[in-house]
Amino acid sequence: MAAIPQKVLDLLNDPATVKVLVTASKGGRPHAIVAGTIAAPSPETMVIGEVLMKRASANLQANPKAAFLISKGTESYEINVRAKVRLTSGPELDGMNKVLAGMNLHAGAMWVFDVCCVCDEGAHPGAGTKIA
Repeated sequence: MAAIPQKVLDLLNDPATVKVLVTASKGGRPHAIVAGTIAAPSPETMVIGEVLMKRASANLQANPKAAFLISKGTESYEINVRAKVRLTSGPELDGMNKVLAGMNLHAGAMWVFDVCCVCDEGAHPGAGTKIA
């Protein structure tokens, strides 16, 4: 397991950051979605609320390996993760749904991931460098 560096956590928490979940089917077909419910409750853990993500959820059930891409301007990071559990109830999901209710959205579940590694994918010569 790896820990997300603070500068990456800061970018993840910036509302102007674009956040993408990338999954792959059991056969390897990639699928990417923009999602606003991506968060890191700790440097070693990522979560996403399951809102309108039928294909991504099916992919995660068949293949737990995934990645998050977070990007703002020329700054970009790829966070490789492994799905640990899909929560369908509990205080974590309830807390997320309280926030989502203000946007007239509801998460039917919450996916929890272990962080495997973090790579800098920004627009600069060091792109592709593993940083955690």
